[in-house]
Amino acid sequence: MKIKRSGKKVFALLCSLIMIFAFAVPNFAANESATKTVYVDVEKNITGQDLIQEPVKVVLDENKTIADATKEAVGVYNVRIRGTQYGTYIEAFKDDTPDFQYPFKEILSELTKGIVFRTDIPNQPIVNEEGWLAEKEYDGISGWMFTVNNTMVDDNGIYYTGDTKLSDLPDNAVIRWEYSMAVGCDLGLEGYLPDGTLNEWGYYNWNTEPTPPFFSTRVDKSHLIRKMADHENKNSAEYLDAMEVLRDLTTEGYTQADVDEIADSL
Repeated sequence: MKIKRSGKKVFALLCSLIMIFAFAVPNFAANESATKTVYVDVEKNITGQDLIQEPVKVVLDENKTIADATKEAVGVYNVRIRGTQYGTYIEAFKDDTPDFQYPFKEILSELTKGIVFRTDIPNQPIVNEEGWLAEKEYDGISGWMFTVNNTMVDDNGIYYTGDTKLSDLPDNAVIRWEYSMAVGCDLGLEGYLPDGTLNEWGYYNWNTEPTPPFFSTRVDKSHLIRKMADHENKNSAEYLDAMEVLRDLTTEGYTQADVDEIADSL
């Protein structure tokens, strides 16, 4: 009888373990994070030169951030990221940028009374970092900006930052990095510029109203960037035609429909 009772206990224990395992397996699966697909590129079109990073697809854990996706796209050693009181900030991409003629120097100088090009303001230096294209190169307000699907804010009007989680982005979102010397005005966006004066601490005073874009022909290239990233033959005529459009800063010769048609040809 004693042996029979022990056998029943063992059998009951095995049944309990099977039931626990059966309930645990779905929980393990539920705790696995989903992935998110985004597209990333890095442009310096204001210089008239090639992209630093051509469009690429990135698939990551949805709890990763825009900064993480950018590192994945270009390589961890090819981007410099720092934390600030306002969040994660991308300050430079690895790049050797030859000299170039900035197409908006005259209008930017006029709007800011030339202050952004001055090199004699200790607290507003203009830097020259060999091997990098960084903030505050070429003028005192230059830096990297990005849009998500051609906008800087989400559906609730909240600005995207480097800390924004991929789970908060639309599916197949395009993270488009662009170098600007005029806080976006030279990219076809509005931006807040210095008013041409310094405060008592030696920093720029900034306008409280935005300055309109320097050109009004910016188009949404998100669809184009996705198609270019997914296109296998990067040497095909179709891809090279698309790259020419992507590099075109003002796209004065194209409508939105033209750009989308070129994307659909890939």
